[in-house]
Amino acid sequence: MMPLKNLLYLLQLEEYNSERFDDWLGRNPNRVVAEKKGRLKWTLKARLLFVLAGILNVFTLGQRADAALKAAAVILLPVDILLKNLLVWRARRKLNKVENLAIIGITGSYGKTTTKDALAHILMPKYRLLKTEGNYNTLLGVAKTINQNLKPDHELFIVEMAAYQVGDIKALAKFLKPKIGIITAIGPMHLERFSSMENILKTKLELIETLPPDGFGFLPSELEPQINNFKIKAKIAFFASKEELLLKITALFDISADETLSRIKTAPPTPHRQQVFKTSANITIIDDTYNSNPAGFASALELLKNTPAQRKILVTPGMIELGEKQFELNKEVTKAAAKIADYIILVGETNKEALEEGLKEAVGSDFDKKVFWTRDLESAKSKLSELAIAGSAILLENDLPDHYF
Repeated sequence: MMPLKNLLYLLQLEEYNSERFDDWLGRNPNRVVAEKKGRLKWTLKARLLFVLAGILNVFTLGQRADAALKAAAVILLPVDILLKNLLVWRARRKLNKVENLAIIGITGSYGKTTTKDALAHILMPKYRLLKTEGNYNTLLGVAKTINQNLKPDHELFIVEMAAYQVGDIKALAKFLKPKIGIITAIGPMHLERFSSMENILKTKLELIETLPPDGFGFLPSELEPQINNFKIKAKIAFFASKEELLLKITALFDISADETLSRIKTAPPTPHRQQVFKTSANITIIDDTYNSNPAGFASALELLKNTPAQRKILVTPGMIELGEKQFELNKEVTKAAAKIADYIILVGETNKEALEEGLKEAVGSDFDKKVFWTRDLESAKSKLSELAIAGSAILLENDLPDHYF
């Protein structure tokens, strides 16, 4: 049985979702989740769970730490709910005191953070602006941002909205009451959680459905045929590119197209989203390690293709949470990668079979010369040091948490 601390780390990685916790344990009966890439965050909740589970585990003679941890979570649930409700209540009170605050909500399967950062960069010189940072994109994360950072003189609040189940975006939108809503894209990200593409679309459109009649919704042009069955009161505009989206939104704030385009060029890169830099050894690194998805993976491969280099190398553990499509999508993306990369380093067990199957079909007899599998990130780095030469370009695509290795 995994030690209690490691079990708590697993539970935290699964956002304290007991069903996903049980599912992981059922699929990995003899594995231990070690703190290699991340660390257990010793929040008040984590400390209380650890202490209470430790006490309860005495009654199992130390043999069922998983059951003790789940029992501790159940016991602490009423307190957890109360504290969360208090946090949200405080944030709502503070939000209501800020007069004339315009709120922009951004959701989508991918592209949320880069859109948020670019929009904030354009609007910041003209408006006193606050945006959510990091992974503060759930109801609790947004409430914490408001409680800690919202000031009475803020004029704009740009909020990234994440969802893991139907209703998550609706709850956030009801709390914030945004006048402008943006859906960046619809794709199979988190399909494992949502069960169907229909549920993903329904959840993202919760933002647009909650906008008031004088609000503005911005959607990708491919969604135009799909929104007739949704109750939308706001004005709707469609866009075919991120640049077009930014131009249409900033026009609402009386910012000219020339100024918007100029500011887009000076926008700093969002960390770990196709962030390009060179090492002292004249090696180009394309860091695309944040939460890979099929469209983002394809885009990063195109960037690698267009990067001048003596040798091109892809390092990836593949993509996750794609439900029934995960095997096929990982298989297909490696077929595309084989046409671009000279060498491919696969990391971890999660997608090994799918990635290797795609590559075997793509490179045939060159498989053993071109493709290398490593158990973890440290092993991948070691192999990378053998393959990389001056003038190489390396694409680091996705970076899975500890419980996926």
